[in-house]
Amino acid sequence: MKKKLLAALTTALVMGSFSQTFAAPIDDEVAELRTRLAQLERRIAERDARIERESARVSELERDMSYRDSQSSWADKFKVAGEMRYRFWSSKRISDVSRIELRLLPSIQINENFTVKTRFTAAYNMNSDTESEWRANFAYLEGKFDNFQINAGKMPLFTDADGGMIADDFFSGVQAIVNVGDNAKLKGNAGHWDVKGDYFGAEATFSPTEKLDLGVGYHHFRQNKDNIIAGGVGYQLNDDWKLNAAVAHNNKASDKKTAYNIEANYHGAQRDEVGSWGAYAAYRYIGSGVGIAPTYDTFGQTANKKGFEIGAGITPFTDTLLKVSYFHGKSFAAGSPNDRTFFARASLFF
Repeated sequence: MKKKLLAALTTALVMGSFSQTFAAPIDDEVAELRTRLAQLERRIAERDARIERESARVSELERDMSYRDSQSSWADKFKVAGEMRYRFWSSKRISDVSRIELRLLPSIQINENFTVKTRFTAAYNMNSDTESEWRANFAYLEGKFDNFQINAGKMPLFTDADGGMIADDFFSGVQAIVNVGDNAKLKGNAGHWDVKGDYFGAEATFSPTEKLDLGVGYHHFRQNKDNIIAGGVGYQLNDDWKLNAAVAHNNKASDKKTAYNIEANYHGAQRDEVGSWGAYAAYRYIGSGVGIAPTYDTFGQTANKKGFEIGAGITPFTDTLLKVSYFHGKSFAAGSPNDRTFFARASLFF
């Protein structure tokens, strides 16, 4: 019994000595570990906050880049071209006319196939302070594919087969253009033309050789049941001269049912080629039953005339075109047989 008591007392003394020897260092080490853990947790929190700030900054930069890309894409898709022009007419039959126009042609490309095209014109008649206007000439959707084009809306109407002898105007409806190989084109129009009401037209143009151009067209107007058949030919004599001719007939018109044009062109002024110039001479016979809105400047988009016309044009600066022309002939209108018209135009393109 004494031996057991002595062993217990010895063990207690040893344990007490061990506790006094090692307890204090262990407490210090635990405290130090806790301090280091707190510092590590603080650093982790600071790192997480920094990562969150950087993530927010990256997101903001991505939004800015996306916005700039969208703005750049929009700028690439939206384009505006135009023309500032001054025109002057002096005629024996009517008073002189001076007219300034600003033409804007905005276009928006929707995708690789479709584009919205428009034209706005601001015009001012310098002979009258009250005669000024701002109007939308056309707005239409243009769809282009490999060998096919479809347009819908209000769009330009130009009769290609006869070089604009019948019409250079606008109509509302649908237009389809098909390219047949590299040398032929088919075009169909259907809709409403303000000048003649409901309208249908079809044209085919063909270039069998590099020098020869051929065209044929048919135009039907429901209101008066007019049927106009037209044909045209162009031949490049050499590098300098080209001959053009066109003829058309309206088999339903009661009067002035025929039109024809014979024209010789020497060179030509190109807006992007400084110093380029050209001249032409023509004989025109345009009955009102056929030439509904002819493209000729001296006619002022009115027909019922016959006579000779000469003209010339030059490009003195880039995107600048000057033109003068003179028509000497007769009008079919009653009471005004003689027609002498001088025309001048200055155009700045942008």
